[in-house]
Amino acid sequence: MGSSPIVSTLYRAPMATAYDIIQRFGSVEDDQRYTRLVELFTEDAVYCDPFAGAQRGKAAIADFMGEMERVIPKMGVYFANWETKADSHVGWSRWEMVVPVDGVEHPIKGQSLYRLRDGKVCFAADYVDSAAYRRIRPDRAPDLGFAAAENKGTNAGGPAADVVRRFWELQTSARYGELAALFAPDSVFTDQVYGVFEGHAAVSAYLRRMETEMPEEGVTFTLDDCGGEDTVAWSQWTCHVPNGSFPGWTLHTLRDGLITLDSDYFDVVKARQLHKARHGG
Repeated sequence: MGSSPIVSTLYRAPMATAYDIIQRFGSVEDDQRYTRLVELFTEDAVYCDPFAGAQRGKAAIADFMGEMERVIPKMGVYFANWETKADSHVGWSRWEMVVPVDGVEHPIKGQSLYRLRDGKVCFAADYVDSAAYRRIRPDRAPDLGFAAAENKGTNAGGPAADVVRRFWELQTSARYGELAALFAPDSVFTDQVYGVFEGHAAVSAYLRRMETEMPEEGVTFTLDDCGGEDTVAWSQWTCHVPNGSFPGWTLHTLRDGLITLDSDYFDVVKARQLHKARHGG
């Protein structure tokens, strides 16, 4: 017995949230049926892999996922410890890519950035810890910079986007001391060089140190792109030093218009190469 159009309309399943969609990526990584991800992308989506480059359009993404489904299980690679943060149109995730080498499993930390449109992913970019990966595969370096230049579709605005843009307005003009006003009392700031700073006092002290140290070292930044909405945001940026530059990105969470998490990642291998070339050692 069929249901009436009215009943069907009233009980139509709700559209999946951005959080649900991004979590699907994690569940697919678990069973390694990567072709199941294809339906989650818009027709004009861009998916950026740090080893295979940009896959532009749903057809190219489908081909890439088919290859992943054939190759990844044979390599013994799997993903673990998936964490997701998302609003309606912007999200990010953190995970570990576990790579077996000579019988030993090596967990490599990674992150993904997402932008959604009409309930589907229109942009996704994966990043991995370049230094950790190079320790086990010195012959194969991930490219962590190209994704920032890719077309990402529309970006929903919101208070998180406004705060992140203000953050980068101050950062790019080296006004680090003023950045402290953007952080919540219980904020956490992570830096791959300087460590983790918990609480507003610790974050403020770190920023005051940067206000002196960064100009003395000739370090500047440019913002390449950002995505943000209400409580979740991400940034893609380039760090410039006197003898070169290297790419980076930041994961943000916010509450009541203040930053609660600022987690920086960057191409550590490239940064170390530039530092060694400049200072020796």
